[in-house]
Amino acid sequence: MAFLAQQILWGALLPALLALVVLMAVNWRTWRVAEVSLHWGTPAALAAGYLFAHWRIIGLPLAFPPNDSTEWLFVVAVATALWGIVEQFAGGRFLLRDAGRLVFTAAFAWLVLRPLMANLWQGSVGYLWWGGLTLGWWLWWSFQARLAARIPGLLVPLVLSAVAGGGGFVLLWSNSSSLSQLSGAVSAVAGALVPVLLWRRDTTVGAGSVAFVAGVLGLIWLNAIAFVPVPVGRIVGLAIASLTPVLALLPTLKRRGWWVVVAVCFLVTALILISIMLPTYWAYVASAQTYGY
Repeated sequence: MAFLAQQILWGALLPALLALVVLMAVNWRTWRVAEVSLHWGTPAALAAGYLFAHWRIIGLPLAFPPNDSTEWLFVVAVATALWGIVEQFAGGRFLLRDAGRLVFTAAFAWLVLRPLMANLWQGSVGYLWWGGLTLGWWLWWSFQARLAARIPGLLVPLVLSAVAGGGGFVLLWSNSSSLSQLSGAVSAVAGALVPVLLWRRDTTVGAGSVAFVAGVLGLIWLNAIAFVPVPVGRIVGLAIASLTPVLALLPTLKRRGWWVVVAVCFLVTALILISIMLPTYWAYVASAQTYGY
């Protein structure tokens, strides 16, 4: 129990608090104006919390380029913080944003997957895996960016935090403790946005702010598929669960109060997560019994 408490403290509570403190510091001037996006420093605030958790969970990368796929997450956290700032200043240049994300995801997917392409995925198989995982990561990130730009308030970060947290259990029961804890860290820092946006419900998260969460969580899922391996269907299910804020754009829900919209979207997210988590847990228990754990 003491070990679990330490993991929660160092991997979730303190990172969330650090992210929240930096968020408040960088955004206080922005909130003097109504109906604005979060400050361009927001991705850096989220990265600060995550990097602290990453350091406490698995340590700092011992070399560059990193020797382990999970160590690449530290590098990508820094890179997505910087890219989020670029996206914030890119404004309405959607083609530039999309092209930049494609280059970003393709480059880092290649760097992370190189060991498998050299030793396990021979020939065209390796390129198909690299291309498929890159495309999935890029499409999901781009969809999240559009939702974050169109839907104000806490809904988008709340759902992302819930999915990263629920996904952490899926990864744990899929026998990946380190990725599970890192997914929990993403959940914690994304959750730090929730009280901020509960206070300022007219504020938009923005594509730049969501870039950090989509970039790091996307690479966690890529690692899970390629190296654990977690069945692709489970990760696709988590991605679908994260897209429920699109329901807020339906005319029926638009006429409802904001709390009704949040409740409906969160409930649908929870149901999808449960439908993924329960079979994963049952499979984990059955495997443990088979091998006598």
